Amino acid sequence: MWHSDRPIPQQHLATSLSQLLLPLPTSLFLPFLHAFWTTLARDWSSIDSLRLDKFLLLVRRYINASFLYLCNHAWDAKLVEGYVDLVQEIPLSVGDGAAKVPDGLKYHVLDCWVEELDKVDGPRGCPLEALMGPVRRVEREGATKVMRTRAKDTLADERLKDWLAMGDGLAEGNKGQKAEDDRDKDGEEDERGGLED
Repeated sequence: MWHSDRPIPQQHLATSLSQLLLPLPTSLFLPFLHAFWTTLARDWSSIDSLRLDKFLLLVRRYINASFLYLCNHAWDAKLVEGYVDLVQEIPLSVGDGAAKVPDGLKYHVLDCWVEELDKVDGPRGCPLEALMGPVRRVEREGATKVMRTRAKDTLADERLKDWLAMGDGLAEGNKGQKAEDDRDKDGEEDERGGLED
């Protein structure tokens, strides 16, 4: 990926690399993704601005391929649970592990999450509540107000209304969102510690 030049070869390479997930047996799916996310989190800060776009595309393709893999395995509950745990551990980590993952990578994962799930889950059969769990966790426990706001924006995506119309329980999880909004407005300081207007 590092030496790939020009947009079309970069797109083909990103797609080809992400498609490596699909034939994997279930016992290798999560370890493969763990290695992918660990490597990206470790090296993200060393990617120069001229190469960043192709790695953003690679992340997008891997999120899509991960959802496709889960869909191809009928959204197996154990696989979904393992995937959600992995996402909460590395790309959307909060708390102690959050400092190891650059915010730019987290922002991009949040930006891609619903869009790539929408592409894969046309019939709306995925376990949406479980898959949105990592995003909801970032909204509650994210280290900065900007990170929590980005997660909140992801949860407010219009495409999620399709899933809600199908009767999934995501709306139940959003009931606490107003309380979070009130907390942000009432008592929380801006992380910069500046003066109030």
